[in-house]
Amino acid sequence: MATKTQQRVASLQLQNKNGYENDLLAIASGDVEITKKWELPLTTEERTNRNNAIFDHWLAGETTTELAYKLHTTRPAIDKVVKYETRLRLDEQLLIEEPPVYNVWNYATCDQRFGQKHPGQIPGQAVINLLLWLTKPFDIVIDPMAGGGTTVDVCRYLLRRYHCFDIDPRREDIKKWDISEGYPRFPQKPNFILLDPPYWRLKRDEYSADGSAMSSYENWLKFMNKLARDSYKAIQKGGHIALFIQSFLDEWESKKYIMANFDCLNLFLENKFECVMDIALNMPTQVKSFRDVKWAKEKGKILSIKRDVYVFRRNK
Repeated sequence: MATKTQQRVASLQLQNKNGYENDLLAIASGDVEITKKWELPLTTEERTNRNNAIFDHWLAGETTTELAYKLHTTRPAIDKVVKYETRLRLDEQLLIEEPPVYNVWNYATCDQRFGQKHPGQIPGQAVINLLLWLTKPFDIVIDPMAGGGTTVDVCRYLLRRYHCFDIDPRREDIKKWDISEGYPRFPQKPNFILLDPPYWRLKRDEYSADGSAMSSYENWLKFMNKLARDSYKAIQKGGHIALFIQSFLDEWESKKYIMANFDCLNLFLENKFECVMDIALNMPTQVKSFRDVKWAKEKGKILSIKRDVYVFRRNK
C-alpha cells in the first residue's frame, strides 16, 4: 500500500508542481520531522487542488483507472472524485451562449479566451456553436489537428472531454501525433470529431515541413480521403464530424481556383458519411494582405474570405 508521502508526491506531480525536492531528500536521509509532516493527511486546500487536477486530467481523456494508478489509490476513490466534481461544475456552469439558429456565422476576430495565435486559427465561437449544437457535457471530442488549442480551451469551458493532438504540438496540453497514420486508440469512440486541416498550400510556409500541406494537390486529396475513411472508423454510430475547409484562388502559382470544399465534400460522402449541414464561416477582409488586394484589383479577381464548415453524421 502506498504511503501518504507517495500519494502527496503523486498529487503534486499531477498538478505539475515542483519545489518539494529538498523535502524528499531530507526524508531519504532520515529526517524525522520532515517525514512526519509529509505523512499527515492532506489538508482541505491540498485535497481541493488534487481533486481539481483529477477532474482536469479526466476531462483531457484520461481514464479513472489511469488516474488511480498515478495517484497510488483505488479506482472507486477516483470515480467518487469525478462524480462529485462533475455534479459541482454542472451546477456552477452559467453559459450565455445558446446553440446557433442560422448557418451563416460572422466573426470579425477570434475570442482570445480560446486558443493561441496559430496559422489558420479558427474562431473559438464557431467551436462553441458546434459543441452546443451537437454534443452534451462530458461527451468525448477529438481534434487531430489541434493547432493553437482552440478546441482544448472550448472543451474545458463547455465541460466536454477531449483528446487533442497535432503533428507539431505547440502547447503542452496537445499530444504529438501524425493523423496521416490514422487515429490513436481511445478508451471509447468519440461523439464528435473536429477537423481543421491545412487548406492545401494556403499558409504552407507556416505549417510543419512534414505535414500534408507540402505535397501536390493530388496527394493532399489522398490525405483527405484517408482522413475521411479513418474518421468513419473512429467515430461512434450517430456521431458527428465538422470539417472546416476553404476553396481559394491559388494566386501566386497555378493561378487556378482550387475547389477544395467540393472535392472534400465528395470524399466524405464517398466514405459513407451523410452531410447534415453546410455552414458559411465568414472571415474579416483583414485576413488578406495589401499585396493580395492590390493584385486582385489589378487582375480583376475576387478574393475568398469564406470558410465552409461541413457537418457529417455516421448513420451506420
